[in-house]
Amino acid sequence: MLNKWNPWVLLFALSSLIAAFSQMLLKKSASEPHSSVIREYMNIKVIAGYGLMVVGMLLCVLGYARNVSMQSGSVMESIGNLWVMLLSFLFFREPVTKRKLAGNALIIAGIIVFNLF
Repeated sequence: MLNKWNPWVLLFALSSLIAAFSQMLLKKSASEPHSSVIREYMNIKVIAGYGLMVVGMLLCVLGYARNVSMQSGSVMESIGNLWVMLLSFLFFREPVTKRKLAGNALIIAGIIVFNLF
């Protein structure tokens, strides 16, 4: 992957960040009380969250259309889990536990191993 760097891979980094923000919006909406079941699913946070997911998906499609390899794309997509942990800590003050750190360390190790072979 390193010798065939494609600048369009950055679209995947951006798309995973956007997807992480959409998950934060959806979680925020889920944690709030709603007056009805319809309001639970039809409110600005849910609509914006799913809208951001669509934008992230379109960025992935654009990246693949610009000849980003499946190897590079899948690696950048997996970085989204790191974003979610960081944003959950920043926005919701969720603790970063040893299990979360271990899981993210495994993701990083997998990325490294994946790129070595």
